[in-house]
Amino acid sequence: MMRRLSMCVLCLALALSLALPAWAAPPQETNSFLIRINGAIPANLASQVSAAGGTLVRVLPEIGYATAVSNDEGFAAKLKKNSVIQDVDRDLEAQWIPAPEGLRTAQAPQASIQAVGDPENSFFYSCLWHLPKINAPAAWAQGVLGDPGVKVAVLDTGVDPFHQDLAGKIDGASASMLTPGSSPCGAFDEETIYDLHYHGSFVSGLITTNNLASTGIAPLTRIVGVKVLNCNGRGSFGEIIAGILYASNLPDVAVINMSLSIGFNKNLPGAGPLVAAMNKAVNYAESQGKLVVSAAGNAGTDMDHDGNFIRVPAQSGSGIAAYASTNLDGLASYSNHGVSGTWVGAPGGDFPNTAAPLPGCLLGDDLEGLIASVCSSFVCGGNNFYTVDNGTSFAAPLVAGVAALVDGKHGGALNAGQLKTILKDTADDLGAPGTDNLFSHGRVNAGNAADQ
Repeated sequence: MMRRLSMCVLCLALALSLALPAWAAPPQETNSFLIRINGAIPANLASQVSAAGGTLVRVLPEIGYATAVSNDEGFAAKLKKNSVIQDVDRDLEAQWIPAPEGLRTAQAPQASIQAVGDPENSFFYSCLWHLPKINAPAAWAQGVLGDPGVKVAVLDTGVDPFHQDLAGKIDGASASMLTPGSSPCGAFDEETIYDLHYHGSFVSGLITTNNLASTGIAPLTRIVGVKVLNCNGRGSFGEIIAGILYASNLPDVAVINMSLSIGFNKNLPGAGPLVAAMNKAVNYAESQGKLVVSAAGNAGTDMDHDGNFIRVPAQSGSGIAAYASTNLDGLASYSNHGVSGTWVGAPGGDFPNTAAPLPGCLLGDDLEGLIASVCSSFVCGGNNFYTVDNGTSFAAPLVAGVAALVDGKHGGALNAGQLKTILKDTADDLGAPGTDNLFSHGRVNAGNAADQ
């Protein structure tokens, strides 16, 4: 039985990067390339790439692609002379999430991890308004807390397996997809799963925890951390596509969460082939039974009426995206919305807070409308630090966590289509009756979903 935690020094303050649009700058060209193959991947592809002046990085046979790096300006033209090569497209790197600027933390008591504790007894539980809002206690009361054999792949900045609330929750299949030389933090970032940003650990802590100081929606669920973004929150299309395919081929992964987003004009030079490849990867994931959940994005735009713009991966393939709601049941001021881009929503928080104070919450009234979760010890300095933020990045893992709860109840037997239907049919209708432009099919309800 987990002991109740006692009060410790509290030093939480607002993170300056709250809900910044992740696509303030357009994607940038890299020295990486996506290679489209005619037919099967040839056994001598590495030598063909080398002869053209490049280095093969990985093959993606699931969708008929490979990736390579080259500093030779003529690389693409040379490689395309091979009849087996359909096309060679330069990869683009983007700021998928904000850089970790102005992050402040709260330190909770350290505790020995003996077993997963009572979800409603974590140190900061009185501040976690997002969990009652999605009726999580009703699911837990039924004994639906997730299943260690039904995993969520978190494609993000990595994860902290040493944090007290994530220890024992991170699966050994976790891996990095970063290309060598792509991170300003060097090989330690590129070659490990460790979160040198904070975002991936924060997202993971919304899905599952040991219920020490914070509570995840599905406390028994395990995380496969797939690093696709570097320590500055940047990554390429190729790295994210590789992460989707990697997670898609893991048999115990039921849900893939991508709390990342960019938006750009559909006519952006060079983007079309990369968007098509992303669509193929997301559709492949669904063909393997995986539900892909993405953040809708934080530009505050109506995706039903935004002309020639596209949001990726929110509008990629057969996946679903989540908008963000507030502690007063409204649409968050920054949240993208629209039925063409979102399926359901979940709390993402907003600032400033205008709701009544939360009894027993230590954050202070002005911060209580934000979302609290774990902070990576690689960034915050210890394995018992927590922080607050807001964004559709944090709505998505709550949707993913509810899907994991439901699939865990069914022993991992549900496919992506079934999970989509359950999330939609059990959601709370926040806006006009029925599906609407602001709230789509509604906000997820874990208790209702657990009844299915």
